[in-house]
Amino acid sequence: MFQNLRTLTLTNGRIKNLDADYEQLNIRGAVAIQQEVRLKKVSTHGHSSFYFPVIVQSFTSTGSCTLKDYCEMEELMNAGNIKIRSGHIQKINSSGKLVAEEKLQCEKLDAIGIVKAAEIIAEHFHLKLSGESEIHLLSAEHILVEKDRVTLLSFLKKTLSCHTIRGKHLKLAYTKAKIVEGEVVIVGENCHIETLYYSDDYTIASNAKVQHIIRREKE
Repeated sequence: MFQNLRTLTLTNGRIKNLDADYEQLNIRGAVAIQQEVRLKKVSTHGHSSFYFPVIVQSFTSTGSCTLKDYCEMEELMNAGNIKIRSGHIQKINSSGKLVAEEKLQCEKLDAIGIVKAAEIIAEHFHLKLSGESEIHLLSAEHILVEKDRVTLLSFLKKTLSCHTIRGKHLKLAYTKAKIVEGEVVIVGENCHIETLYYSDDYTIASNAKVQHIIRREKE
């Protein structure tokens, strides 16, 4: 798909005038981009900062990356540490640390590692925990939260802390939340839920704690 793109590689500096002829940007060092970016592909390995909106088809980050403004992407691949202010990304694959300071919208989010966000709105959300994750509001049709079994960092607390989790089909483990709302909700091992709202069915693991269970009629 991205064969033979006109590519620019940067290794350091503050960039304010990217040539519009390029389709792909490679960052291999410490680079700050101080202008809006509209490209087919960005690949960053090192320390990169984007100060203005980023609109791309494909974004790959394997280092430390900060997007300080809005972003719009078809696909984000993160294998490092990425911080996003806000954005709309169709597909996210993260195997490091993903931070969203404001609202992040996506079709599908698959993560192994750590996710910290103010708000995530998705169709499909799958998180394998390898550390402490925090999402204030998590809303998705299908939500699966589980512990990552294969990790060297076994001493870390592997939990997801939320204020509100809402969706249709929810399967949770190692999750703490004030409010969980769903149609079919499976509360798995080591969950602590204050109030569970369901419309169709629910199950609670023997070592999970749910304080209040309330059935709601479907709207």
